[in-house]
Amino acid sequence: MIPRKDSDIAVQAPLWMERNNQKYLGDKRICLLEQIDVQGSLTTAAKAAGLSYKAAWDALNAMNNLADHPLTVAATGGSGGGGTCLTEEGKKVVKLFRTLEREHLNSLAKLEESLGNVDHYLPLLKRITMRISAKNVFSGVVSDILRDVSVAQIVLTLKSGHTITAVIGNDSVDDLNLNIGSSAYALVKASSVMIADPSEKFAISAKNLIRGRISNITESAVLGEVIVDIGAGESITATITDNSVKRLKLKKGGEVCAVIKATSVIIGVE
Repeated sequence: MIPRKDSDIAVQAPLWMERNNQKYLGDKRICLLEQIDVQGSLTTAAKAAGLSYKAAWDALNAMNNLADHPLTVAATGGSGGGGTCLTEEGKKVVKLFRTLEREHLNSLAKLEESLGNVDHYLPLLKRITMRISAKNVFSGVVSDILRDVSVAQIVLTLKSGHTITAVIGNDSVDDLNLNIGSSAYALVKASSVMIADPSEKFAISAKNLIRGRISNITESAVLGEVIVDIGAGESITATITDNSVKRLKLKKGGEVCAVIKATSVIIGVE
């Protein structure tokens, strides 16, 4: 393989195996199985694999539920007082995954060598691919993380200076490796955005209240699309009923407040 400079484009495609349309095996889960084989304990294996005990427990349950035969078995008795160990099926699965992974990485390396200078096209490719999954895609930096028992509140500061808050599971925080200062994306469906008149006094439980001015309105017989300019080239798109457009007397240039529930925000990373 041709030596790569730090400035070169690298091709990354994590290997995942699916079963029944569900994610079954990936590198983190395989690492967990490997550590269980070494440690003989789920508690110490989870720590060695960089997972919380709950995340490891949930991953192990998911794998065993999707496998034809159990991948692990609880060991009882002995000087250590019991623990968890891999079954023969589990060892076979680990070996198979690592073999597939080596071939996968070899294929990616060959593809990487064939790349020319694609730096110029990366911003365009990023915008295209991100817009496929959701109407609203915001790039920002994680400015706060507040963890609870099972969920966490993630605050993302956008380039416009606005913040957007998401509530996601603690497992997702760990899987995405989110830390304060991390770059991340916030994705919101247009149908999850509500529009309010900022001059009206209202009490609402939604965490995200972002002010801006309407840059465009598209009306139809049933649904209308409202685009709100929030500054720094960022905008929020909302899909609301045509009746709501008329009732709120929405007009281009008018000031409005985009309302988004924290549970409607999806966090993603590259």
